[in-house]
Amino acid sequence: MNRLVSLSLVALLLASDITWGQVNGDSEFSVYQIDAEDSDIRLMIHRAGALSWLGHSHVVSVGQLNGTIYVHPNLERSRFELVIPVQGLIVDDPLLRRQEGDEFSTRLSESDIAGTRSNMLGKRVLDAQRYPIVRLTGTGPIGDGPEFMLGFSMEVLGNVVEMRIPLNLRLDGNSLEATGAFQLSHSNLGMRPFSRMLGALRVADEFNFKFRIRALRIQTKQGISEDG
Repeated sequence: MNRLVSLSLVALLLASDITWGQVNGDSEFSVYQIDAEDSDIRLMIHRAGALSWLGHSHVVSVGQLNGTIYVHPNLERSRFELVIPVQGLIVDDPLLRRQEGDEFSTRLSESDIAGTRSNMLGKRVLDAQRYPIVRLTGTGPIGDGPEFMLGFSMEVLGNVVEMRIPLNLRLDGNSLEATGAFQLSHSNLGMRPFSRMLGALRVADEFNFKFRIRALRIQTKQGISEDG
């Protein structure tokens, strides 16, 4: 097969000496559980090179997602953790391909999709046997809303990548929704995208990542120790 895809999205429990779940009367958090069925995280992987017409661009979506968001009245003190099992990634769902427009309009065979998935999970990209999950952890967001900046750590391939992205956040009663889009690169994540014929047929280094993450409140006023 001549295509590789990768995931970004998403660093061993926040490496900042935070102890989750300990009672501390100085801080109160509302706890939200990620609603995986109502969330949408996808990556658009682009073909490149002089012979790019021989390849395909791909849509990779997150099929399994776990996580918790601890929302503080002062949003900058909020914290979150998201975990994505890489074996649950979905390659080239036909509906999502149609939604992403002409670049993804080509109909792919089952063998094409299987080959792409195998490449994606292989050693050059996600190395799923050694690194079965991608983890995102962070604090914030920062800003006046509804547009914010969010800093987070992404653990992928055993490395931790620090990132900062814009997002929109909506808190509505017992539900939370965060949406956004940004660009990543394979090289920054330590991945080696597919390349053949001296780069005439290759996967572009940069790819697009967009998300809509929804969560439901399951608990209020849980103390979380912030002692270092």
